[in-house]
Amino acid sequence: MSTMRVKLECLLTRGKGTEQRIASFLLDSSHMSHLAMNVAELAQAAGVSSASVIRFARQMGYRGYPEFKVDYLSDEKQHRIKNEYSNPTYYDDTNQIITKSGQMFTVAIEKSLELLEPKIVDRIAQQMVAAKRVVLLGIGSSTIVANDIFHKLINANKDVLFSPDLYMQLSYSVNLNAHDLVIAVTATGNKPDMNGMLKTAKQKGCTIVAITRFGQDESARLADIVLPYFYDEQTSQLGIITPQILQMVVFDTLFFKYLTLVNQDINNVS
Repeated sequence: MSTMRVKLECLLTRGKGTEQRIASFLLDSSHMSHLAMNVAELAQAAGVSSASVIRFARQMGYRGYPEFKVDYLSDEKQHRIKNEYSNPTYYDDTNQIITKSGQMFTVAIEKSLELLEPKIVDRIAQQMVAAKRVVLLGIGSSTIVANDIFHKLINANKDVLFSPDLYMQLSYSVNLNAHDLVIAVTATGNKPDMNGMLKTAKQKGCTIVAITRFGQDESARLADIVLPYFYDEQTSQLGIITPQILQMVVFDTLFFKYLTLVNQDINNVS
């Protein structure tokens, strides 16, 4: 399944100025003429430069605009307008709230899983197996997810370090070494304390994995590998779908892959 539309929706809320303008233009179904546009035409219509369009295509994972356009056209053909439930309102009865909330959870989880690339999941799982120790970082509400990961890895007999106390995490970061794997759980990716610890980890030569929203935030730039999840500004503001739920979903997917590798190692030894 193509992840084109999911990535565009993420950049609409998490991207920089030019990224948001291009994503908004491409997602706007009233601009159907953009399907046949070249770089210069799309740039002019979206109010950005041609260079910005080319950078946008490369950021999306393509070698250039022509390759991006082919995949975009294919995605548009596959996309079907669905009669999805609207967001819950204060006027809904209990049955409507249950139905609409279920739909929103389902869509958010499906879109988060669409963002996961098998090669990235494989790479992180292999890093987890190879690392002598996993050090978890999480601040605020992200400590809930980090603590959940901590207990999963403990139960899997992995050497892992975590404390919900920020000052303890700061002490962990200054005592890291190149054999450690750092997994940072961050919803916004822009907290100074978190990014300060990630900069320290980078100086220590650690491999850094960030579990964060899809987009180019500071934590994602500092990380060696990003495990992204889908973020919707509107549902997050409603407080219905919290980032922690989606972070747990993407990590659990990774964790299952990790367990398959660990079991393979055990079977090979025995």
